[in-house]
Amino acid sequence: MKDLDGLIKNQIKDVISASLEKAGINYGEEINIETPKDIKFGDFSANTAMLLAKQEKQPPRNIAQKIIDNMQTDGTYIDRVEIAGAGFINFYLKKGWQTGVLEIVEQMGDDYGSSDFGNHEKVMIEFVSANPTGPMHMGNARGGALGDSLGNVMKMAGFDVTKEFYLNDAGNQIEKFAKSLEARYLQQYDPEYPFPEDGYHGDDIKERAAQFTEINGDKYRNTSSEERRKALTDFSLEKNIADMKETLKKYRVVHDVWFCESDLYKSGDVEKTIDALKKSGEVYEKEGALWLKGEDKDEVLVRANGIPTYFAADIAYHYNKFVTRGFDRVINIWGADHHGHIARMKNAMSLLGIDPDRLQVVTMQLVRLMRGGEVARQSKRTGGAITLTELIDDIGID
Repeated sequence: MKDLDGLIKNQIKDVISASLEKAGINYGEEINIETPKDIKFGDFSANTAMLLAKQEKQPPRNIAQKIIDNMQTDGTYIDRVEIAGAGFINFYLKKGWQTGVLEIVEQMGDDYGSSDFGNHEKVMIEFVSANPTGPMHMGNARGGALGDSLGNVMKMAGFDVTKEFYLNDAGNQIEKFAKSLEARYLQQYDPEYPFPEDGYHGDDIKERAAQFTEINGDKYRNTSSEERRKALTDFSLEKNIADMKETLKKYRVVHDVWFCESDLYKSGDVEKTIDALKKSGEVYEKEGALWLKGEDKDEVLVRANGIPTYFAADIAYHYNKFVTRGFDRVINIWGADHHGHIARMKNAMSLLGIDPDRLQVVTMQLVRLMRGGEVARQSKRTGGAITLTELIDDIGID
């Protein structure tokens, strides 16, 4: 038994069942035990006698008395039993019965307080999911705390929970990341080499390029840009992801799965999902691009250059969650700035034949850092973000 309340209710049920058997009364229904609203009517109460009145053709109070006369309460938490009203059987517990919980706590250890409420429903919670283009910033702290706490609570409540981190290791952000790394690498040999305007200006990019050079030297200086960027990106992503895992571990947040966006392209899931959406009749072509009809506005699925958008990959990711991996429910922790994306994603799920109610999104407000009474602007791209590690070191995990 996972709680004292349940343990005592089971004891009372067993006592009543044994008493009925001894009294020769046949009762095949579930014995209902309730907690009276007024303490003067006992700690627990049963209406069994009232339910038996018609069967036994006797007043409920007479049946209640017969049950009490045949009742054995030795070795239980029950102190005394009384009849009240039309035939309620009220149970009063021994003084200090609450201390019995200590034994249960000792027996159950970390499982104390758990329940089977969730009935092993297979739930995935996706949270943090920061771009692996640099250190995690203080804004990721809130998502980490929310997602991890929700996951822990649901696990204790009997849900089969998987905590997942979605790595955006493909697409436009990674292209910028690759160009930024390439520029910092080549600037070590040619300080005048131009840096992309929309690149990542943080010191972490310089650091990764320097580490890469320390190992590889000028090996990639005269190779094709494609080969150079791939080598730099593979090297830096591996280190960044390792650092992200270490930072979250320091924050006491551990994900069960780290899922890569790039795997959706390798497996063909993005293409399969787009094909499935086409069958819905809600996809059309315009100016060379592929569009998906929406309630508020239409969204591009595939650009005119043939490259799928992030939205297309995100739909494929959710299709993977529900269909490929079979989660019953998916919970996403998103920033409030993604609020408009919720209806579009639910609409896409509906078009794919997935009940949109199985997708739940928890939105959180963004974190603001105040300096001198003013909001300190933060940007990972310009290198002006407070990292999660700095936040932990500065003010502590709690």
